[in-house]
Amino acid sequence: MKLGQQLKIKQNQSLIMTPQLQQAIKLLQLTNIELSDFIDKAQLENPFLKENSQTITKKSVEEKNSDTYENMNSSLDPLKNDSRLDLENTFDSHISSNSKIENKKLFDKEVIRSGSNKSAGEVIEKTLKHKVSLRDYIINQINLNFKNSYSKTVAIGMIDYLHPSGWFISSTCEVAKELNVEISIVEKTLSKLKNLEPVGIFSQNLAECLKYQLIDNKQFNQHFGILLENLHILPSGKFKQICKLCKVSEEKLFQMIKILKTLNPKPAEHFNQENTNADQPDIIVKRSAKGWRIDLNGSTLPSVNIDENYIEEMNNYNLDEKGNAFALEKIGEARWLKKAVDQRNKTILKVTSEILKKQIGFFRHGFSHMKPMILKDISDKIGMHESTVSRVTNSKLILTEWGIMPLKNFFSASISGSENSELHAASAVRETIKNLISSEITGKPLSDDKLAGILNKEGMDVARRTVAKYRDMLNIPSSSQRRKQARLMKFASN
Repeated sequence: MKLGQQLKIKQNQSLIMTPQLQQAIKLLQLTNIELSDFIDKAQLENPFLKENSQTITKKSVEEKNSDTYENMNSSLDPLKNDSRLDLENTFDSHISSNSKIENKKLFDKEVIRSGSNKSAGEVIEKTLKHKVSLRDYIINQINLNFKNSYSKTVAIGMIDYLHPSGWFISSTCEVAKELNVEISIVEKTLSKLKNLEPVGIFSQNLAECLKYQLIDNKQFNQHFGILLENLHILPSGKFKQICKLCKVSEEKLFQMIKILKTLNPKPAEHFNQENTNADQPDIIVKRSAKGWRIDLNGSTLPSVNIDENYIEEMNNYNLDEKGNAFALEKIGEARWLKKAVDQRNKTILKVTSEILKKQIGFFRHGFSHMKPMILKDISDKIGMHESTVSRVTNSKLILTEWGIMPLKNFFSASISGSENSELHAASAVRETIKNLISSEITGKPLSDDKLAGILNKEGMDVARRTVAKYRDMLNIPSSSQRRKQARLMKFASN
């Protein structure tokens, strides 16, 4: 056997992840706010990138619109022919000189159909009910009630340990250690802080919170004291046992419960928490006169602007070889980043557009009309890989007439239907269960078996254990617990 060395030429195909390709994939999965941070950092490193600007002419608007989603205006689009959908896709912060104003109007006027008429701004900023923050409100009172500067410092430091509800549930020992003060000082300060407004602030549990409010209303007595100590028994519906403990009649007990219902268990809920970050949607879908409109949220979407004047100025300089290479590299990076961001935006719109087509029932009628859908359903239609669709949908939020929700929520497992019935999305089944329970007769809750029977009659082939699982996911108590709660509410309202 003869051994030797040989040279051979072999041709094969392989995908090489260049740094630019890796960065393009990264841009695709960023939210608008994360993309804005990314571009801000890029501007610090690249002298040819200008700060974000919203001033783009109407001409560029028309040019962008003509390049985006030409198929939406095509007469060959079966969805448009069948349901007269007209999907207009725009890159607001790139192509609209009035994008911030337009999006503000959209947030303020868009109607959210979730039981009551609310504006989109109310949905996004539902926790920001007052302009005054709780911290500022408490600090003002501390300045009036604490004379010693050291005590003021400790009291202000303890504000940071407040729970969003207004309770002080942190361990006084740990707080003392972190503030580097004696535990006796923390306990003394906490006792004084409990006298501040809103009444019940800095309470260490629900019973204490309600107690301070009862004292403030001049309604607290020994019977209420015993009732508050045994609040955990109330949900069980063991009223006779509670009456015996409190030494009151059943009628008197229900009067006491009715008073408790008028109190506020979360004294801080009406204040603007400074650390509250309202989730901003990346995509906005709304009805228009022509059908449906899809927009990227221009109030959070950044633009990439290249300083062409500086590039021209640099070309007039006689740079050395090293300087010229650096300039060419940075100019190339700037142009590529602009192109990559534009492609990211088009991809997001393309994916959202196909989701809208597939889930048109949801956009028209709500969660109960959600259809089962997987990533492959979208990727096959738009000619992209499933991983691309996954990156687009994983972190993006979408604003619809039914509220703000993650884009990935449109992808739901299927529930088999009964004979001659279509498949149902798991999310639609959960919504149906929620609606059935919300409309049940008070005091006569539907059991999981009965719910399963109703769903099967409606063509949803689900078992009792599936109903129980979905009910738990919705944080809805069992029928026996709902019955006890109904009884309690009935007596408390009398």
